[in-house]
Parts: sequence; C-alpha cells; structure tokens
Amino acid sequence: MGEYEYFGFDLSFLSSILGVFIIVGSSLIKLPQLYTLYRTGSSNGLSLSAFSLEAVAYFINYVYGYSHSYPFTTYGENLTLTFQNIAIIGCIMRRKVYTVIFAAITFSFLLTPKPLIDMTFQLSIPLSLASKLPQIHANHRNASTGSLSPITTLAQLGGCCVRVLTSVHNAGDIPMTISFAGAALLNGILLAQIVLYARNRSVYLPSHTAQILHPSNTNEKSGKSRRD
Repeated sequence: MGEYEYFGFDLSFLSSILGVFIIVGSSLIKLPQLYTLYRTGSSNGLSLSAFSLEAVAYFINYVYGYSHSYPFTTYGENLTLTFQNIAIIGCIMRRKVYTVIFAAITFSFLLTPKPLIDMTFQLSIPLSLASKLPQIHANHRNASTGSLSPITTLAQLGGCCVRVLTSVHNAGDIPMTISFAGAALLNGILLAQIVLYARNRSVYLPSHTAQILHPSNTNEKSGKSRRD
C-alpha cells in the first residue's frame, strides 16, 4: 500500500484530479463578484486594501510554485486569480492608470532572483492571511458586507479546503499548506459575516472610489448618513 493510499484508493491521484478542477474553477471563481459590481454599479463595502494584498499574495504563490517546478495543479489557479483580482481593483478605483500601475508593480515580482523567492514566499503567508483582515474589519465596522459576493466567498472557502489536500499530497510543502489552511479559516469568517449581516446589505456604505477622488465629500456624506 502506497504512502497516500487508503483502502486501495490513491489519494495522490484524487488530489491531482481535484487540482485540475480547482484550476478550471478558478477562472470563474471571481466572476460572481465582478457581476455584482457590474449589476449594482457600486463597490460600496469592499476593501480596496484587501483585494490589493490578495492579488499580490496570489502572484507570489504562483511564482513560488513555478520556480520550484511543483505540479501545475498545485498552484496554477493563482495566476488567473491575480488577473481577476486586478479586474476587481479596477472596478473599485475606476481609474485605468491606477490599475495599470498596480498591475505593473505586482507582475514585477517575476524579476525577483530565485534565491529571494523562497524568502518572499515566507513573507507572503502572513500577507495572504492579512489580506482578509481589512474586509473582515470593514464588515464588522459597517455591520454589513455591502457588495461582497457570497458565491465567490463560498467558492474560495471550498477551493482553499481542497488546496490543503493537494498541497499536502502533491507538493508536500508545509508553508503552502499552512497558507491555504489559514485562508480557509478567514474565508469561513467572511462567509459567516455574510450570513450574519444578510439583512444589512442595502445600507449606505462609503465608496472607495469617492474616497480616492473626493475624500472630503465622502467624509461629509458618511457623517451626514450617520446623523440621519
């Protein structure tokens, strides 16, 4: 019986198959969030810093897996998730030049010398986990999840749980496994907030776009809304 074989079933084969499904599904996982932004025309309640940190962490994970020649099924989805997060950031900021600058800075990690990639990946683990905290804090502060998509959040939770299995059986990389396990926990908290604040999704929330372009007006409007 193989190291990862139980009751005659090869878990390594299962994790490889699941990895393929994760990569395919990852190209669609953020579409519900993008659709919500398109349908409502609003990014209210979404944390710009959360999506920005998440995009950087995704791309670092992709470069790390590629540089170590891990099976593509263990890290490939990070590339498509990076592009999708950049698209969401563009919808939040609504300024192409800012989005292009952010994308260029993110993709510059490709130029990182290989000896520094491992060190950077170690730093990306707390970065990846910290990327969820601004959104969790914003949800708690506003008592609402705003335009946060429940479908995308649920899919991310499921994807992280599967990734824990594939990273253990296909890559055997402990830091990568810890990263996915922590992300699964934080996505679970986000999903719980969506359920908890389900009745408050329509309340007024500050817009990141307004804060970037007209910060003083946004503060005045927020204050007026609280007084009302």
